[in-house]
Amino acid sequence: MSQQVRESTTFKILKISQKKISSPRTGGIECELSVESLFDPPEYEALSYTWGSATQDCPIRIHTTSEPVGTETVLVTQHLHAALLRLRQPTAPRLVWIDQLCINQNNIQEKNAQVRLMADIYKRAQRTVVWLGEVFMLDEDRDAIIDATNRMSYRPDNAYSSLGDVNIIQDLIGFEYHGENREIGMRRRQVLADLLDRPWFTRAWVFQEAVVAKRGIVLCGSLEIDMEVLINLLDGVCDRDFQELGETASIMHTSKGYKPMFAIREARFEEMYGVSSSRKSKWLAMLWQGMGNLSATNQRDKIYAFLAFSDSEEVARIAPSYEKSVGSVYSDAALRSIRSMQSLDVLELAIKSDKSSFTLPSWVPDFSRPLPSLPFMTHNVGSTAFRASRGLSYPHLTQEPPQDFSKLYVRGCIISTVRSIAPMVFPNHGPTKTLNGIIGLTEIIAWVTSQLPLELDLSLHRIRERVLQALFAEGAGRDDTPGNLNYDDADALKVYNNEPMLLERRDTGFFRRPAPKSKSDAFKELELQHRYLQWLERVVKIMHHKKLFLSGHNEFGLAYEAVEEGDLICILLGSKTPTLLRKVSDEEGQGCYQFVAQCYVEGWMRGEKHEGRAWTEDDVKDLTVI
Repeated sequence: MSQQVRESTTFKILKISQKKISSPRTGGIECELSVESLFDPPEYEALSYTWGSATQDCPIRIHTTSEPVGTETVLVTQHLHAALLRLRQPTAPRLVWIDQLCINQNNIQEKNAQVRLMADIYKRAQRTVVWLGEVFMLDEDRDAIIDATNRMSYRPDNAYSSLGDVNIIQDLIGFEYHGENREIGMRRRQVLADLLDRPWFTRAWVFQEAVVAKRGIVLCGSLEIDMEVLINLLDGVCDRDFQELGETASIMHTSKGYKPMFAIREARFEEMYGVSSSRKSKWLAMLWQGMGNLSATNQRDKIYAFLAFSDSEEVARIAPSYEKSVGSVYSDAALRSIRSMQSLDVLELAIKSDKSSFTLPSWVPDFSRPLPSLPFMTHNVGSTAFRASRGLSYPHLTQEPPQDFSKLYVRGCIISTVRSIAPMVFPNHGPTKTLNGIIGLTEIIAWVTSQLPLELDLSLHRIRERVLQALFAEGAGRDDTPGNLNYDDADALKVYNNEPMLLERRDTGFFRRPAPKSKSDAFKELELQHRYLQWLERVVKIMHHKKLFLSGHNEFGLAYEAVEEGDLICILLGSKTPTLLRKVSDEEGQGCYQFVAQCYVEGWMRGEKHEGRAWTEDDVKDLTVI
């Protein structure tokens, strides 16, 4: 295994022999390792898998064909050994690229160089084999799943339908059946649910490996299924599951793998059909996915695993190096994201926290940890209708980045301060799913009325509208409202008040019944309110683990729990939302500020002009964030 790759365009390929050697210790696994050119390789496959336990205690024999030539016994993980046994063909050798064997894991320089090539290695492979591990199921269930996947043969025109083929899903799991048939369906459902809980779906590198692959094949025990077809089958089962069992009991909610699977499907669609609107924002969205849904043994891979998803020259300058500290890798990625996108969008992934395991400046996201809730640009990270800085960017972003990552030099203006913070954190009343339960408006209104000066003379109705507007963050800048409407104070309050009635009708199946041929105005209004409720049920997640606050000018705002009274509310050039900064004591850094979080502030999200408080580009000043 001491054989080295000598050029940046060469890589190793493993030939798994069909010959069984006599030693029972190796399980009959004999391989040959050769160095090949990335631009003219033989036909090969690439393995996508998880290492499982880091313990390498399963021996195999490897013969090297380049200097130094020789044969040695190599120890691999149990999970990889099981994959090799499945990959080995009875009558012919098989060429496969496997990171554990084709990269010298003890040679940091080789590892750095080969990680840069991994996207190309998977792109050039004839197909990518996804190994999920062994699975135990009844033969009849295995045959039923194979039959379903055969019927759901890959069709590019509808391969990404979120519903899948309803009839096939019905035949496989048949929720409306009773007795024995229902038990069979639920058993098969559990088999598929277990697949989604396999560690492969939550590994950071699977994005690159699965998304850029020409073709993917999934191996799970003796099952071999086309990756697109399996994803469609799982998605169809999840959708059926959601309809029949509800959100909290559905695989969508209980499985760790559903969100990553959905993201892989969407990313493959964009890669295959070129429909991505911006690969620069895609890079940021992938980093967000990695924070919340994916794991990595080496936390540097929370950056390196997604480099293939940006076509920015700036991001391309990030050279994988496992010698650098995690803090410097994250700081470099954050700064190059700012330069690449010519914006401060990456700040929406940062929150002031003392819980990080790494030494990071306050403005650098800890990409190893999930955000406590959705950022304010929930529709797509970096994509929103909010324009707090009116599209203005900081001109210094075009200069060569400094070597000192501890400071971020920005320009902006301070518009107010945080005067008072509500004591409640959302959800306000435990793990409830209803808007009324999550918000608890009566308790909030009591706090607000105790804080607002009497001379404002606001009606209770108007206070309720403004509070909801802040809590929903005006829909968080989303553009998918019913009928493409903008967030409306009156509509939101009406739906909030009518929620119990709307939920009762939903539970009785009222909205699933065929619509009458001639709809009355009352029916149309009810239908619209229900669609608006469904939209608010998605948007309401924006307020989780956040607090309502009042500014020094009595504006309602929403921010993460890290907010403190006295924090400065700023408009930073290049930021789509207002930013909270905290003055640093002179002993810590004279004239400097700490980044707290981005926030929502009513009346400042779209570059509005305020009488007596209007700002222009000439009014901004230099600010140093540490």
